Amino acid sequence: MTNKVLCNLCGSDHYTVVYETPIKEQEDNYRIVKCCKCGLIYTNPRPDHARIQENYMAMADNFYLQEEAGLRQSADLVLKYLEKINKKGRILDVGCATGILLDQARKRGWEVYGVELSAWAVDYAKNKLQLPNITQGSLKDANYPANFFDVVVFKDVIEHLTEPKEALEQIRSVLRPSGIICCNTPDVDSPISKMLGAKWWGIKQSHLYYFNKNSLSAMFEATGFIPVKIRSHARTFTLNYWVYRILAYRPAFGILRSWLDKRPAWANKLICIDIGDQVEIFARKSRQLKYLHELETPIERETPKQHMKVSVVLPAYNAASTLKRTLADIPPGIDEIILVDDCSKDNTAELARSLGLKVFVHEKNTGYGGNQKTCYKNALAGGADIVVMLHPDYQYDPTAITQLIEPIKAGRANAVFGSRMMKGGALEGGMPLWKHNANILLTALENVVLGIYLTEYHSGFRAYSAKYLRTVNYEADSDGFVFDTEIIVQGILKYMKFEEVPIRTRYFDEASSIKLWPSIIYGLSILKTLLKFVLYKNGIRFKQFD
Repeated sequence: MTNKVLCNLCGSDHYTVVYETPIKEQEDNYRIVKCCKCGLIYTNPRPDHARIQENYMAMADNFYLQEEAGLRQSADLVLKYLEKINKKGRILDVGCATGILLDQARKRGWEVYGVELSAWAVDYAKNKLQLPNITQGSLKDANYPANFFDVVVFKDVIEHLTEPKEALEQIRSVLRPSGIICCNTPDVDSPISKMLGAKWWGIKQSHLYYFNKNSLSAMFEATGFIPVKIRSHARTFTLNYWVYRILAYRPAFGILRSWLDKRPAWANKLICIDIGDQVEIFARKSRQLKYLHELETPIERETPKQHMKVSVVLPAYNAASTLKRTLADIPPGIDEIILVDDCSKDNTAELARSLGLKVFVHEKNTGYGGNQKTCYKNALAGGADIVVMLHPDYQYDPTAITQLIEPIKAGRANAVFGSRMMKGGALEGGMPLWKHNANILLTALENVVLGIYLTEYHSGFRAYSAKYLRTVNYEADSDGFVFDTEIIVQGILKYMKFEEVPIRTRYFDEASSIKLWPSIIYGLSILKTLLKFVLYKNGIRFKQFD
């Protein structure tokens, strides 16, 4: 049973027939028509919504899984582009199938959610890939709050929907004001489509709409979006799959099939091709007056855990004389204290063990950055949700830990720095004037280049969320003092949220302090890091920042 429908874009009932019953196995009368008013191409008549939805819920496609490697590679291409133009955060995949794109996104540090009708696909995503936030049903069934997602992916879905306009309006409501939607679909105006006509692979019973760049842009603009980028979409499949596609049109090439059957290594070779028959659009929410109420809806924050495990890590070198004082001022409520001894010449490690700390010892000195890497690796391995890095030389006031971790617990920040420059804490604590002024100059330059505002980048008293440390590649950073700046730059590139709190400092004879010549080397290292940041933003890749 089929129903006649109006144009979903403009509501007109005037159309011309493009293709008449192009699919031989179609049971009912089947036509593809073009709206005379707006140019949208769609099937009319078509099966009713309930019947279509039932078919998708019962669908299973094991052939789809045979192309998993290529699908992962294609997903990475989309995710890399999204990370260039938008901050990394919550991502929703509408029509997520078996969750392959979401699994790749999770590996890259995204918080992932998916919606899918197929019970078979949802079962694979939840049980095989262990993706927790997958809803079986429609986007409306998922009932997400307003302004919840940073990115929504709408991959190979819009052409299957009975009401694409309504779906885009629902997506707009759950997308944050600064968020972005990525959508791709077959391009009915592509040279291959025009050449093959009704035999084109994109013409199929399950496709209810056929877009080109103009009609897809018009659909997005009509539903409250502004296109940012429109391009053709490359796809990655095995050579075996591409040959399978060719044989559907030219059976005479069956010799290729026989050749590949004898060469499985070639058959499974991944081939990425952009043949221009897919259109991909990236769009942001429109800021028109009629959408203002959505833009002003409070943004849904991350739901904080009832209890977050807090680990304090102490990167130590010859800290025996100040360790007890440092520990005495650490406030109650800390779950774990870890000390990493960087091959000290005094009895720092023995004293730490006697005080009940979890102690790790380097057999040779690795440097300040190398020490922090061991600190963070062991804190994360122990299940820490928040990691506080505190120098055990008693230069920083440990009582500020409570204020340092509060923004992370509240979900406002991924990293919080104790600033010696706020409220005059540095000079009051005895910081040498030359060091104070150099700190201010470097910080001003870093703010200009990095495009954020911090009062200090060089504090040795800071807190990171586990999400921050798992997202950035801190293992690729320097083992020296510039580590503290590099890990901030990595967080900026991964769109982490930062806050600062004022802290007291103490400069005294026994406290560790970087001398003049090492300070000059440190300053030059910061300039090198800033240059790498600028080059990276302009397309020159550094593995450290990926």
